[in-house]
Amino acid sequence: MRTLLVSLTDHPIALLRGIAELRGVALATNVRDDAAGQLAAALTEPAATETALLACSAAAQRAWAALAAVGRRMPAPAFARRHGVIRPAGPGKLEREQIWLQPESPAEELWYRGLVFRAFADFGDGPAEYIYIPEDLPAPPGLALAARPTPAVLPQTQPPAHTRQAGNALAVDLCTILAALRDRPARLDFAGRLRQTDVTYLQGGLLLAEPLRIEFAVTLSRAAGWLTLETAPRGAAGYGRTVFESQPATAWLRATHWEQMTALFAAWREAADAIPGRPVAEAGWNDLRRLPELQAEGSWRNDPLLARRAILGVLSSLAPETWYGIGDLIAVIKATDPDFQRPDGNYTGWYLRDVETGGYLTGFEAWDQVEGRLIRFVITGPLFWLGAVALGDAADGRVQSFRLTPAGAAWLSDKAPADLPRPAHLTVGEDFVVAAPLLLPLLDRFRLLRFTEPAQPKDLEGLVDLRGLPPDMPNATRHRITRGSLARARNAGVKGEAILQFLQRASGGRVPARVAAALSRWDQHGGAVRIQRGAVLRVEDAAVLANLRADPAIAPLLGDLLSAQAVLVSETHLRKLQHALEELGYTTRVE
Repeated sequence: MRTLLVSLTDHPIALLRGIAELRGVALATNVRDDAAGQLAAALTEPAATETALLACSAAAQRAWAALAAVGRRMPAPAFARRHGVIRPAGPGKLEREQIWLQPESPAEELWYRGLVFRAFADFGDGPAEYIYIPEDLPAPPGLALAARPTPAVLPQTQPPAHTRQAGNALAVDLCTILAALRDRPARLDFAGRLRQTDVTYLQGGLLLAEPLRIEFAVTLSRAAGWLTLETAPRGAAGYGRTVFESQPATAWLRATHWEQMTALFAAWREAADAIPGRPVAEAGWNDLRRLPELQAEGSWRNDPLLARRAILGVLSSLAPETWYGIGDLIAVIKATDPDFQRPDGNYTGWYLRDVETGGYLTGFEAWDQVEGRLIRFVITGPLFWLGAVALGDAADGRVQSFRLTPAGAAWLSDKAPADLPRPAHLTVGEDFVVAAPLLLPLLDRFRLLRFTEPAQPKDLEGLVDLRGLPPDMPNATRHRITRGSLARARNAGVKGEAILQFLQRASGGRVPARVAAALSRWDQHGGAVRIQRGAVLRVEDAAVLANLRADPAIAPLLGDLLSAQAVLVSETHLRKLQHALEELGYTTRVE
């Protein structure tokens, strides 16, 4: 913090004369630095501040006390919003109009009495203009000033009639997404967003198939290193291709359910924003820029970590398993920390457009449409997806309340909950349908997806108790073993014997005899005779075919190698292969 002398030295001599007149100091010099020194000596007297404040209005006294209570400094826009502006005035206007005799706000009363000053500084949140009280300006001991305001308390609300919680559903769906991207990589643009075709592809078999939640899961996977991104050779401009990183991804899949969920929460909590214009390989998640109701324009930058930590800081003070209104939470943050994501207090630098109205949202009057929406989104989006909060719905279906789950309370206090979920076994039916409870170890689920296809859901109550899940979310996912899925597994090098051994272990030894016999026969007869309908892909340069067979997106679509310049292509893969080749810039001709 700056001293009073340094602060006064920044003022022109005309302003120093005005302060001296109001403070009853007769200046003996017209030299600015000497006049500043004389004023500083007089104003740092113990009783001088008290005398000056008693001459101010009650509003000015409250403004000074509020500033002193928050560490003697506040961003200038925030101070002006609460206590009025300090009108700009040059030395000529000051001399001519003597503005100090006619202050128009509590802020100007304090300014022209030398009780507050302003300067640019960086206190860790970036450079900004602050209003401050000099460090050596004594606080008046005898004046009954307003004390630090009592923090607003978030009131509890009644438990809602309808509740929802996600449990470990995000981890389960992420396992499905990783399995899908292992077999068919997706593409992301420079903003880290998936193409619509890839979103549609990934939605199959998910518990909650919201497109934004899918992008959230993919971004967290990239932040954790389970997926990386590389620019595809001859690829579409502006897109990068996902690469499944087997070693770190398998380590996460092998962990306990609690460790998996905690890793996802930590990845979101620390996820910074990707820098615009930087390579697509740089992962980033910005909650504000992901708000469905807002369209961000321009190259301005905000710090998502700043807002996220402020919201989590408020939540960490709440009682677990207690219901609170989301509207009440927004109101409390607006009253106590409105600048939680804008430490400079500036509400005019971000270009945000309301998607519904098309209008720009600027100024503090748009706080509810920007900051309020962000708080609601963090609660109903990421924190709900991660399993940190449960949501309560009103009769009209709108989310109105929330509570911390045991997992959320544990993450905010850095303590593991007392009761950790136990892993479950899968169930194999006579009809070759495998039921995988949500608490099935994820590595087992990942292996299951290799040799099964999604099956239609039906009543599976009792497989695992996860009360409170959304009513449309099953307690288990269903997967069917088919000839096609077994053939796909065989092409990946997985034999029927290995599948049977896996099912025996993962089901606790409960595999129907009919299923076991069929899997045993599969290795002997399942692929003894094969007639394949398809086409032959030919290239002029053998190096081109070598590159295609090394490409993780193209290779699964290619069949047996006929020569260095020709390869078989299954009829079922032909259209998909043509599309993939065109995306990479190859010209194809079907004869």
